[in-house]
Amino acid sequence: MSRTNREIFGRANFDIPKRRSSASISTFTKGTFSNFLKDIRSFHGAIAEKLKPNLELISAQCDSISSALDLYLKGGTAVAYQVLKKCLDELNEIQVLPIQQVPKEGNESLYRVRTSINNQLRKEDLFHIPFELREKVSTQRYSIPGLPCLYLADSIFVCWEEMGRPDISQMYVSRFDLSSSHFKFLFFTVNTDTIRRRCFTSDARGKFVNQFVSFLTYWPILSACSTIVEKPSDTFKPEYIIPQLVLQWVVSERKLDGVQYRSNRIKVDSHSTGSFNNIVVPVLDANDTGFCSQLKNKVKLTNPISWQLLDISNSLQNIARKDDYEIKDLRRAMFVELIGGEKTIYVDSKFGLMEEKLKGMKATHIA
Repeated sequence: MSRTNREIFGRANFDIPKRRSSASISTFTKGTFSNFLKDIRSFHGAIAEKLKPNLELISAQCDSISSALDLYLKGGTAVAYQVLKKCLDELNEIQVLPIQQVPKEGNESLYRVRTSINNQLRKEDLFHIPFELREKVSTQRYSIPGLPCLYLADSIFVCWEEMGRPDISQMYVSRFDLSSSHFKFLFFTVNTDTIRRRCFTSDARGKFVNQFVSFLTYWPILSACSTIVEKPSDTFKPEYIIPQLVLQWVVSERKLDGVQYRSNRIKVDSHSTGSFNNIVVPVLDANDTGFCSQLKNKVKLTNPISWQLLDISNSLQNIARKDDYEIKDLRRAMFVELIGGEKTIYVDSKFGLMEEKLKGMKATHIA
C-alpha cells in the first residue's frame, strides 16, 4: 500500500534545521539532497502534478549548492558565489522565494542587546558597529567579514540565546521599529512543522497545495542555510558558507534589504514555544566613520534600558501584568526554557517585563 502525501512529508528527511555529525559539510549536504530528491518524487495526486514542472529546477538547485560548497572549500570563493547567484536568480525569477515587505504595522517589536560591565550604553551603542570599527565584525551565520550589519531579534530571549546567555545584569536592550522602513526581506522563517500543520489539514486544498509546492521548491537553499553548527568554538564554521553567500547575494543585487531567519540555538518543543526569529540588515552605504546614513533614516529605536537600572529606579513597579496579550506577542515567545526541563511563561519572565517597559518607550531615529 502506497504512503499518503502526509506520511511522505512526515519523514525526518524534510525536517529543518539539520544537524550533521562527523561527515564533511559537502558529504552531508549531498546526502541530505539525495534523500530529499528521492522523497519528493514519491508524492502523488495534485501535489505531484503541481511539483512536476519544478523538479528539474529543484534538482539543479541541489547541484548548484553542492558545487558552491565544493568550490568554496577549494578556495574558489568568487566562483562559488557566481554558482549560487545563478541559482538564487532563477528561484527569484519564478517567484518562489519567500520575499515580503515589512508591514507598516505589526512588526515594531524587534530587539538588540549589547553587554557592558562598567559603562552605561547610549542609543548609538545599540546600532550597527560603526564603520571605523568594522574590523570587529566577526563571522556569523549571515555575515560578510568587515561589513557592518544590524542584527535584531523578535524577542530579548532570542538575543540572549544568540549571545550565549550573558549575565543579565550586564545587558542593555533597545526596541527597534522598522514599520516605516519599507524594507523587503528574504523570509527564511517557515519550518517544516509549520507547513505540516498549515498544508495537511482536512481542508488543505488549492492555495495550500501551491504554498506547499513553493516550499518544496526552495527547500534545498533553506535547508543549506539552516544547518546547526557542529563545532561552535571553531573559527571556521562550514555550516555558514551558504548563508553567507546568500547574504552576499542580498548585498550585491540590492533587490532586498536583508534576511529574516529562525534561530538555530533554540529547540522548539513543549518547553519553548514561539517564532524565535532573527533579522540581519546589511548597511546600505559605506563611510570611513559613523553609521549608514540610509539605515539612520529608515530605522527607529528606543534608548537602551538595563534590568539593573530598572530595578534600581523602581520602574518595575510601574509595569503592570496584563491579563491578555496581543496574539503577535505570544507568537514571538509564549513559553521558554530558561532552566533545563522547566517551562517558563515568557510574559512573566524578566525578559517579558523588559519588553513591556520598552513597548511604552518612544522609538526615534539616531542623530
